[in-house]
Amino acid sequence: MTLYNANLMIRELRKAQGLTQEQLAEGICSRETIVKLEKGERKPNWFTFQEIMKRLGLDTQIYNHDIVSQSDVEMYQRFHKYNQLISRREFEKAKEEIDKIENERNTLKASIWKSEFGHELILRFKACLHSIGPLATAYPNPYTDPPLAIKCAIECLRLARPDFEVDKIPEYYLATHEFQLLNSLAMAYGEQDGVLKTISLWHKLKSNFERNYSVLIQNTKNIWYLDLLCNITITLYHAGLYEECLESAEEGLKVSRETRDMLHFQNHLEAKASCLLKLGRTDEGEELFRKYLLYRYAIGEAPDTGFNLAKRDYEKQFGGQLYLFIRW
Repeated sequence: MTLYNANLMIRELRKAQGLTQEQLAEGICSRETIVKLEKGERKPNWFTFQEIMKRLGLDTQIYNHDIVSQSDVEMYQRFHKYNQLISRREFEKAKEEIDKIENERNTLKASIWKSEFGHELILRFKACLHSIGPLATAYPNPYTDPPLAIKCAIECLRLARPDFEVDKIPEYYLATHEFQLLNSLAMAYGEQDGVLKTISLWHKLKSNFERNYSVLIQNTKNIWYLDLLCNITITLYHAGLYEECLESAEEGLKVSRETRDMLHFQNHLEAKASCLLKLGRTDEGEELFRKYLLYRYAIGEAPDTGFNLAKRDYEKQFGGQLYLFIRW
């Protein structure tokens, strides 16, 4: 695909899927933007194009090199760098990155950050950083600030959807970047108002995603969806809702197997084992916990926990020394 064919691709795929211009634009951009894109009067920036392709159920990686500009590349690199810092729980460096970007707005290099999408990215970065607290990670985050995270998330959501209200989520055709923002909002609610509000919001997001993006779930390894299932399972466990957690873990294990996602699989496996133990199904729980530890040993360390830490937890709970001999 060449750049000047983007208009044709968007228009024909939209029609093939029976979407109106309003439906394609919802939560991503204005209808007027879609009109101009389809007429070839405007070239989509990389981020808008990615969201449109996701809504149309296509693999966005195929078209990366055909649509990017230099400013798109620079923003994407910063976006990727920030996400890597958050995934590694390097909160100090993530905060430094936000401060650096905001300082750049006052220099000659600030033009990309003064753009509408540059402002949106900064709000997204802040919503993410300030929403992460003890419920989300074992690593301390000195910048946890639920009210600020909620303010930034809602302000960002209203850039593309001025009438956004949390109670209207079931009615919306959410864009994938909105799911990421709402994930931050859910975590902030959990830190401020308790996990039940978080669980309720995540269930709304899950239903919305499954209704609007079933093709995307089936055809790709959608990390956001896998993260959402994992978040629901873990939060149900922390809320003491062990029967519901067990059901959620079973669903998460099934999806993780189908997508061959090892990291999310292990998280659901641990949650299932822990729930069995909490529900008094000791033999099943202990056996599954050993399988989980053997699995952890096989795939190595992860950001939040490692095999040695999990092994110590096991031995503290069950006493004695752990031997990874299990019945398969």
